[in-house]
Amino acid sequence: MKLYPRAWRERYGEEFEALLEECLHSPLDVVDIALGALDAHLGLGHEGNWRSMNMVNKRRTAILLVFAGYIGFVVAGLGLYGLVDDSPAAPLLQTNAAVALAWHAVQAAAVVGLAAIVVGGLPLALTVIRRAVTTSRRDLRWLLVPVAAFLAVALYVGLLAAVAFGAVQIPGVARSVAPDEFPFGNRMLLGGFMLVFAAGAAASTMAVWKVVSNSEAEVGTLTLGGRTTSVQPYQLAFPLSVVAAACMLVMLAGTLTFGWLAGSALPQWLAGNYGLLLTPTTLSFGLTVAIMVFSTAAAVVGLMRGLSTRPQAAG
Repeated sequence: MKLYPRAWRERYGEEFEALLEECLHSPLDVVDIALGALDAHLGLGHEGNWRSMNMVNKRRTAILLVFAGYIGFVVAGLGLYGLVDDSPAAPLLQTNAAVALAWHAVQAAAVVGLAAIVVGGLPLALTVIRRAVTTSRRDLRWLLVPVAAFLAVALYVGLLAAVAFGAVQIPGVARSVAPDEFPFGNRMLLGGFMLVFAAGAAASTMAVWKVVSNSEAEVGTLTLGGRTTSVQPYQLAFPLSVVAAACMLVMLAGTLTFGWLAGSALPQWLAGNYGLLLTPTTLSFGLTVAIMVFSTAAAVVGLMRGLSTRPQAAG
């Protein structure tokens, strides 16, 4: 109970405490309660009893966890690409069919997962943006965070391009580098890009979570071709969230298979320093897999919570 905000406890405390006495039986129940507390702190605008509010919360949090998990995969995917690009593992994609198959499975699942996130999230995004523009300036400010993050990344990419083409010269930074000659200045410049990208991804995810958490968005309206129609964003997004989570599982399995096959075929690659900023390959690969595992687990737990509301919603 103490995990939840005071206003929330005053409003739903008695009913929630009675529910805890009946249902608190497993570690998964504890996870469910912790996620519910997170959503309650981020925002709650529902009128009604706790059970109806909880049903909406779970569907909403499930979708947000899948979204956040996929953002984690984007960050991990960039790390995985960096492990292969300009390394001895790259030629394996042309000569080893099994390694290539695992790599292409990761790529295909990434494309399908991204499509599911975009298509499933579009009605919810349009509904939330419309609400922010028309009724909530505070939410509109939160929506500016992803825009600012994108601009920061774009400006940094522009800086990297300017350095590469010689338009900008920075002491200690070379225009071009090789894996065996990677000056400290270049490492710092690339490390700065990684930091900006990761910070922007985290800030954008938190901002989107905050805005969606502030919105009930059970029913919204979309105007297409001059016609306005009612939509249920959560109901539309949830099945596609399942698709995205399945793609995460495929990407995780493909990454593990790729690492195992590439490491077996080229032990020198796995034992070398081809990781981020020339760190050990095993360390970078392990961090990549850890991010993928955590992201997948978050998405799966969220979907399990969301699925538990479906019979109640039908009733």
